[in-house]
Amino acid sequence: MNNDNDALIGKIYETALSPGDWVELLDTIAGWTDAQLGDALPAGGMAPASECGQVESLVAHLERAVRSSSYMHALEDRSNVLNAMYNQMPWPMLMLGEGLEVLEYNPVALQVLAAGPARLVGHRLHFSDRELKQALERVNRLAEGRGTQLLTSPEEGVSLLCLPVQKSDAPGSISRVRTIVWVLAGHSVVTPSPEMLRSVFNITEAESRLLHLLCKIGNLQQSAQLLNIKISTARSQLKSIMGKLNASSQVQLVSHAMGHALVQAARMPRHDDDDEEYTLTLPDGRVLSWYEYGDRNGRPVLTLENQGASMPDHTVFEDWYREKGLRMILIVRPGYGISTYQPQYQFTDLGADIRYLCEHLKIQRPPMAAYCGGGPYALCAAANYPDLFDRLGLLGTTLAGEYLDLDKLEPIHRMSLQISRRDPRLFMLVGRLGVRGVQKAPEKFYKMLARGMSKADQRVFDNPDLLARTIKRTRRGHFQGARIMMEEYLNHLRPLGVDLQQVTLPVLQWHGETDGIIHIDGARRLADDLPNVRFRSFPEHGHFMVYDLWKDFLTELLSLTPGNPWEPASD
Repeated sequence: MNNDNDALIGKIYETALSPGDWVELLDTIAGWTDAQLGDALPAGGMAPASECGQVESLVAHLERAVRSSSYMHALEDRSNVLNAMYNQMPWPMLMLGEGLEVLEYNPVALQVLAAGPARLVGHRLHFSDRELKQALERVNRLAEGRGTQLLTSPEEGVSLLCLPVQKSDAPGSISRVRTIVWVLAGHSVVTPSPEMLRSVFNITEAESRLLHLLCKIGNLQQSAQLLNIKISTARSQLKSIMGKLNASSQVQLVSHAMGHALVQAARMPRHDDDDEEYTLTLPDGRVLSWYEYGDRNGRPVLTLENQGASMPDHTVFEDWYREKGLRMILIVRPGYGISTYQPQYQFTDLGADIRYLCEHLKIQRPPMAAYCGGGPYALCAAANYPDLFDRLGLLGTTLAGEYLDLDKLEPIHRMSLQISRRDPRLFMLVGRLGVRGVQKAPEKFYKMLARGMSKADQRVFDNPDLLARTIKRTRRGHFQGARIMMEEYLNHLRPLGVDLQQVTLPVLQWHGETDGIIHIDGARRLADDLPNVRFRSFPEHGHFMVYDLWKDFLTELLSLTPGNPWEPASD
């Protein structure tokens, strides 16, 4: 690579430091491949040997940049892991400044320290035991040295683990932190309530009261006295509890109960906008997860979301689903959310997983409504398992192989696929920088994506509520990382892998005419190859028409009759 490409090389390393600018790098590399290698490729799909050296040099620079970015990525993610532990641990953790000022605390501290021997009031700690407070003040002043200190108040049943920390010279509140304190004991933290024990374990109310006291004081005779029951009755209840929990000793029983107590304490209250996630274990040991919306006793409808697992947010339609008596089942594809990542996973592989899920849920031949990147998976499942669905809906589906028009895509997707076809390594390396950019600055990514799209699609990302929902779902979908999204991109370059003539069930296909991600011409060619399809295009809509048309789309899909599918069912 000669000196004329210094700007490109510099851009690669700039992006490693500022991954939010990855789209500019994508544009630069796409332009470089055109300028250096030309548009035409030989039949084999790879550049000739004389040009491979330039690609190899570019790949080498990208690999070095990715290694540098990955190092910073690892440090950031390590901090995120520690922060997650801090936020979810079942004990209060506080960062104290001068004068025992509470600078920061984890969520459970508000619950546990609302009352009791140690209370958090505003940004101050209050103690019932004056000596305990004085001891903590000495630790905070480093009067006891820089080592870890354990302070205990036996009378109050509370212990503090104190860790003096090195002063930071960084700006902000971190420079004021002197001591980190864990509240390690206290009945409100470590003793499970009788109600919790009864809900977790299959035991009676009387047994739950006894087990609660055994966790609290550890002595069977004292527990019997406090409950005002005979010791023989207590022994009988203890034996019953041990049998139900498969415990061989009182110590094992209490340890088991206390472990569940810590797990329960670590669980923060669910927010109203948190979707409930379900899982099952597939025959090969992988986990498959799904979400359910609407009427849990209603008509089951399967659905697959877009590439990237960012939309739609089905909570938007929750009330409508209930009103229509629909049980919407969103299947999380392997690699997204907590569905186990599977290397080399293809569009043709999901059908078997869907079939197993249907057997697990005891549902037969449900409708399937797939949006965007879920479309190829649904088509392959319908071709390979003709009795899996009774009908198939495709809304703004992505396309694979011969249906994909590279020259008719919006800029980001066009450039991504362009360098993928030149050399998949280029795409994967830029993609690794890009994924980090999306994670660090999702708003910036979606704004750049919208710039190359139709006005109809731009309106989706100009809507603060829909943008926030998209970002939230993106982060939730990338719980295992985002490599699956890049692999799905590459899968679109290959043939679909099935004979579409095998898709004999009724197919309803809707597509926006201003779709910049999947051109309307490719969607029409797909419809031409489906034997039993009703195709409809929408001149005023683009790729992200799902929020505007989802209700109408489902209504028409579900109105089809088995005998004559293209005649709407009568009311």
